[in-house]
Amino acid sequence: MPSRFHVFLWSALSGLLWALAWPAVGGGTALAFVAWLPLLHAERLHDVRTADRRRAFYPYALIGFFLWNALTTWWFAAVSEPLSTRLVSVGVPVLCNTFLMGVPWIIRRAAMHRFGPRWADPALVIAWLAFERLIHDWDLQWPWLSLGNVFGTRPAWVQWYEFTGMFGGTLWVLLVNLLLNRCIMLWRNERRAAWRFVAAAGLAIGAPLVGSVWRFNHVEEPREGTVEVVVVQPNIDPYKEKFGGLDALEQLERMLSLAEERITGNTRLVVFPETALQETGTVEAIGGGLRFHGLWENALDSARTVKRLRAFQLQHPQVALLCGMSSDRWFRAQEERPVTARPIGDSGYWYEAYNAALWLPAVGAVESYHKSKLVAGVEQMPFEEWLGPLGDLAIDLGGTTGSLGQQKERSVLHDSSSGLAVVPAICYESVFAEHVAAHVRNGGTLIAVMTNDGWWGDTPGYRQHLAFSSLRAIETRRDVIRSANTGISCLVDQRGVIHQATDWWVPTAFSAQAHPNSMITFFVAHGDLIGHAAQWIAVALIIALMVSGIARRVR
Repeated sequence: MPSRFHVFLWSALSGLLWALAWPAVGGGTALAFVAWLPLLHAERLHDVRTADRRRAFYPYALIGFFLWNALTTWWFAAVSEPLSTRLVSVGVPVLCNTFLMGVPWIIRRAAMHRFGPRWADPALVIAWLAFERLIHDWDLQWPWLSLGNVFGTRPAWVQWYEFTGMFGGTLWVLLVNLLLNRCIMLWRNERRAAWRFVAAAGLAIGAPLVGSVWRFNHVEEPREGTVEVVVVQPNIDPYKEKFGGLDALEQLERMLSLAEERITGNTRLVVFPETALQETGTVEAIGGGLRFHGLWENALDSARTVKRLRAFQLQHPQVALLCGMSSDRWFRAQEERPVTARPIGDSGYWYEAYNAALWLPAVGAVESYHKSKLVAGVEQMPFEEWLGPLGDLAIDLGGTTGSLGQQKERSVLHDSSSGLAVVPAICYESVFAEHVAAHVRNGGTLIAVMTNDGWWGDTPGYRQHLAFSSLRAIETRRDVIRSANTGISCLVDQRGVIHQATDWWVPTAFSAQAHPNSMITFFVAHGDLIGHAAQWIAVALIIALMVSGIARRVR
């Protein structure tokens, strides 16, 4: 008779295998195809050791999910903050995601007991896909450990993401694991049937893999020409220099000096990282009025750093500039203002803060873009409408903290002189496939990721983040220009292959030939069909389970 310890041990093995499969942790991507098998075996042991098979398996499953989360995202604790803050920064996402990951297994068990064992596997597939779709959309969004992300460092394996998006990879992993599990269950007593499942699993792995490798070798570069882009990696310490330790203009001069070394007469775009522009917004009382200083979006052209960029652009009139910035917008007391607005002392004015990007086209008006996908607990108080007063408890990572404003429109940044149509993606936004695809669908031909991954030091965090840009490139068939404050900056081509990757924690800049592309992939045109379909089916399944439970009680 298996003991509880054996059940927990097999569950823990699943968590360990997922960590070993994950990019920048173990890197053994192929382990994803067997990583669920120990947990499924733990479920069988649990059912053997207890007479009541309805007894909760959930607590046993949690140990595996906890290990998976902790071993792959422990780098949250590397943030240079007091120990209590670090424990919160790693503990909250790890624990929340651990408990949420268990919900699909609760649904699997409920379907098994209400409708029979044949329903268990389909219920798990539907519930897991619906869970991943949910954590892409709600205020506690955390899609970092979505199963399809495991292939971030293996672009040759998943070229078909241009049709399915990242959720296709999640479905692939689930199906292969469940087919292999059926083989294990049948091996002792029904060997012939088991071999059929072996063949099915081999086909499920081999067919997408062979098709992907063929596609990888036959993706053609778009015929829309090339554009020379300069990418700047200033390597400004986010703790000691970025937010107050170094004057905003001095920071900018460092970046412009690096860009100047690489700009040629053919350069059409220079990309700077997230929060490259920093000017603390201040308000000065003059006579009966107020004067605003800093990066106020009501008057961007009056900011010191914007004036310096304009002067730089006069020297290079053919060049468009894309810069991450921390900006604000003020509102008069009588104006309608968003829920994230805060008072400016007792001045009667309010302001909203943004993690934003500044767009200075070679020809055209200055524009700003506001980050739309905010990090819960750092840039956004989840469920702001109800928890808004607690916004000041957000973790302070300098300059862009608290509950920030966000943009609903999926805008594209245009430069009429060069024909550029750039998709801006600020840091965390590059993790969201459908979000980036919506920008591309609106006319974007080139993706620019601006990020600052230096908060967590030389840990797996920034390398995992880099890997996800490869998936966005495949899904959209767009080159990705990645400017990271402390690294890794690079060009990712439309097959997801990384080029000209910079070293970590060095100031540098490089020039790259990017290939704008206006072709629309199936995924860009139609979005995440798999995830959205799973959500609707999951709702129907849950309703059916509830009706079945009520009917049993009535009887």
